[in-house]
Amino acid sequence: MNNVLQGKRILITRPEHQCGDWLALLQSAGARVDSIPMLAIEPIEKGPGWQVLKAQVLDFDQVDHAIFVSRNAVQLGCDWLEDYWPQLPQGPRYYAIGAATTSALRSRGIECVTSESIPDTMDSEALLSLPSLQNVTGQRVLIFRGSGGRTLMGDTLRARGARVDYCELYRRVLPADALPQLQQYNVQPDAISVHSGETLTNLAHCIQQATRPALFEVPVVCPSVRVAGLAGELGFQRATAARNAGDAAMLAALQALLAND
Repeated sequence: MNNVLQGKRILITRPEHQCGDWLALLQSAGARVDSIPMLAIEPIEKGPGWQVLKAQVLDFDQVDHAIFVSRNAVQLGCDWLEDYWPQLPQGPRYYAIGAATTSALRSRGIECVTSESIPDTMDSEALLSLPSLQNVTGQRVLIFRGSGGRTLMGDTLRARGARVDYCELYRRVLPADALPQLQQYNVQPDAISVHSGETLTNLAHCIQQATRPALFEVPVVCPSVRVAGLAGELGFQRATAARNAGDAAMLAALQALLAND
């Protein structure tokens, strides 16, 4: 299976600042890689949202559970915390959704609560099953994320009696040059990789706007069963779910997909 990607053309869609390792991994496996970012991250740096962020970070020592939903949330959230807390308070427990987020948090010197039975597939549902998040009545939970997004985590913890706040660090937007790049993309790749549901939604929008319906026929590798299901709803004819959004899991899913073609 190691040679499955040799000569295959793969379209990747990660944000430009995050695609380097993934691109290099695919190229090292022999793939020809095209990159058209379908998501951009805009940090919140001013306005009312910035003031809310600052207040939440200053009160971080009052938090019982700190949950990070993405690598971007780790990068930006830890930057904020390091600015105001040179030594992190002892109170909060830390959690990460997904293997890549866990790795990013640990790279900042922060250990997070994981599940011994499913340490590499910690999606929102798995995280909510952890014993430490069952009896949370009156406890404070701060969820580091971008603006908007899924509400399952917050809704569930509030239903269990927790006091939940969202620390919204960034906005996710469609890059201005995504559609023009796709309109000029005159090849049919062997597979497409996407790393989030919003990336997938943006890709589907651009395919429709660019009048490139053949791209809906290209197999898509997704980071979870949920996103793979969304791919079917958006019109993609074939979607494969990796175990998680980490590079190793995405590569294995891509290799398995193309090995069966």
